[in-house]
Amino acid sequence: MADEMDFELFLKLEQDLHRPEVRSSRDAVSAHLADDFLEFGRSGHVYSKAIVVDALAEETLSGDATLPELRDFTVKRIANDTVLVLYRSVRRSGGSISPNATLRSSIWKLEDGRWRMVFHQGTAVPQVASHTTAAIRGQNVVLRTAGPDDMEARFILGNDPEIFQMFGVSRNDVKPMSRERAGGWVQSIIENQYAWIVEIDGALVGEIRLNNVDRTDRRASMAIGIYDAKVLSKGFGSEAIRLLLHYAFTELNLHRIGIRVLAFNHRAIRAYEKCGFIFEGREREAAFVNGEWHDDLMMGIIGREFLSQN
Repeated sequence: MADEMDFELFLKLEQDLHRPEVRSSRDAVSAHLADDFLEFGRSGHVYSKAIVVDALAEETLSGDATLPELRDFTVKRIANDTVLVLYRSVRRSGGSISPNATLRSSIWKLEDGRWRMVFHQGTAVPQVASHTTAAIRGQNVVLRTAGPDDMEARFILGNDPEIFQMFGVSRNDVKPMSRERAGGWVQSIIENQYAWIVEIDGALVGEIRLNNVDRTDRRASMAIGIYDAKVLSKGFGSEAIRLLLHYAFTELNLHRIGIRVLAFNHRAIRAYEKCGFIFEGREREAAFVNGEWHDDLMMGIIGREFLSQN
């Protein structure tokens, strides 16, 4: 953990880079950025120091633009001369919150007695699309929406090939988790009113979603991913499923939830059966995983079946 001096110092440094008088000055921006500075844009482009300095100098701000609020500001010392900064910036205009907040992460390094930014990444998070459903709490599991700190937590969890092959991704095709991908993952949770983070003892371990929600036929499909291998096969996934099913059948008044699962994913099948899902069909050789064809199983549960048992 960084001390209070670190917090105030890096808060000021980050605030400076949002000030119009700093952004418009090539010398001022250059003084804040290391020579080997890189920025990862949400478009996938990588920007050098020279590109960023020129872009900020040519930036045109609207007349009513104000400095953004820096919320959930966190400073983490990752080495004696290196610090990670995480926060959410929200810009107000005309007294209201802009539809686009941004999750930001920066790495600062001490060079010749001065802190300079060596890396920055910003991921837009449309607040107007975020869902406000209260957290769904069970005995051991909490289902909740995402927040700024979850980007780093998801990055640290990574993408375990042994886990992702259960979702139909061949081990050799699993892409390593990056902070940009983690930011996109967080954004997808926030934007989707039917998606939740799965949390155990305050730690992010996965996600659970309702897909293809049809309020006319009162049906949906469900998907769950537990990305922390340490908590697998301990009943936490089953608890998360039950929490979501109860919410779907009582709060959303859905009638039916279906799932699709690879036939070799025995752990998931046991969890679904434990929660009351019934086998309804098999789609032969529907997924090509690790060089072999595999069947998909279709399972489903009706609201009255679940509520009669829970």
